[in-house]
Amino acid sequence: MPIYEYYCADCNTIFQFLIRGSSGTEIDTPVCPSCGTGLKRVMSNFSVASSSTSPDDVGDDPMLAGLDEEDPRAMAGAIRRMADQMGEELEPDMLEALTRLESGEDPESIEKDLADAGYTDTSSSSSPYRDPGLYTP
Repeated sequence: MPIYEYYCADCNTIFQFLIRGSSGTEIDTPVCPSCGTGLKRVMSNFSVASSSTSPDDVGDDPMLAGLDEEDPRAMAGAIRRMADQMGEELEPDMLEALTRLESGEDPESIEKDLADAGYTDTSSSSSPYRDPGLYTP
């Protein structure tokens, strides 16, 4: 039984939901346990066990192969690989943004269009609170 994470923009909180019997069936989006508004599914955090603690060894991860934070094409490819590896389906707006990055379009223009479509840059706002509970829809 998978655990999915959902974000409530009104509460600025990420909640975890245990989804029972979801194999092959459509998952109904749960509502916020705090305020009752609709939630948006987000990519879950994960951890990787490693024998090394050196940050320099991160580049050895095959999922990050070819990653250059100054190269938008490489960043788009890494995002696609991570989503595929984690079994996450990217939303159409995000797929379009990645395609635009891969074609060499200006990242700032893409970021503005995403903001206009309702995506927000959380780096300039406060990080969401992570509710410690585990909920069922």
